[in-house]
Amino acid sequence: MNGSIQHIIFITLAILLIIPICAGDVHEATICYLEYSVETGDTIDLEQGYRLTIDDIRKNDAAISISGGSEEILNTSISGDYTFEKEIGGIDYDIIRISMNLTDGEPAWMVLEQYRDPDKPFDYPLIGAVSISIKKGEREPLKAGYELEVTSIIDNNAVLTLYKDDNIVKQEKLSRNGERFVYTTKIDGQRHTILIAKFDRISGNDSVHVSGLSQFKDPESADEGDGDDDGSKWNTQLVESTIFRYMLSIFVFAGVFALILGIARQIRK
Repeated sequence: MNGSIQHIIFITLAILLIIPICAGDVHEATICYLEYSVETGDTIDLEQGYRLTIDDIRKNDAAISISGGSEEILNTSISGDYTFEKEIGGIDYDIIRISMNLTDGEPAWMVLEQYRDPDKPFDYPLIGAVSISIKKGEREPLKAGYELEVTSIIDNNAVLTLYKDDNIVKQEKLSRNGERFVYTTKIDGQRHTILIAKFDRISGNDSVHVSGLSQFKDPESADEGDGDDDGSKWNTQLVESTIFRYMLSIFVFAGVFALILGIARQIRK
């Protein structure tokens, strides 16, 4: 029995040590999704202080630069799909994915998806990547006064309508599986994503299934945010810290191991 317990201890410690090495090429929640045409010289402000600049669009590739705040952190050429990664605590996180159609020259059609950078402050979503089915004519209550309705279903097309305090803020027809319903708002000159949902399918009972539905808080302007409590900001940064979550994972594994060890001792008695 002692040998078995020692084996359990060894395996548990080995798992804890190897987790940060094996967990690369991951990404967190989508916090920004954009689809539109871009031209040379366009600058796009993203979430968490990131900025994408289209330096030049050529026949076979595009020169882009990515900055964080006032510091340029990447300058490269892309053709087709490109992923900007960031290493945090030995883990490679996908931060920005770009897909650019360059076949028609300039302007070029770009699809951009940004994921939450765990190394930077960001409010956790009010609703985080849930899947729901909404019947035609019914409103799904969300957070902060928002509601999502399936207004109509015709053939393979569904019209989704987003309400805020009973007022329509966005309405869009979706027809392709995987197509996104995205609502953004602009505060202090920067566009922020409020809602993202992916259209999956239309069910036979006149309902629409969406997945990856995430809702974020309406941003406040800089003037409105002057009275924020510094202590609460510090607590948010601590919770979002990669080291904090890694240590929390260790404590969870340690608790599970202690429970297993206690059960093993009871069985031995």
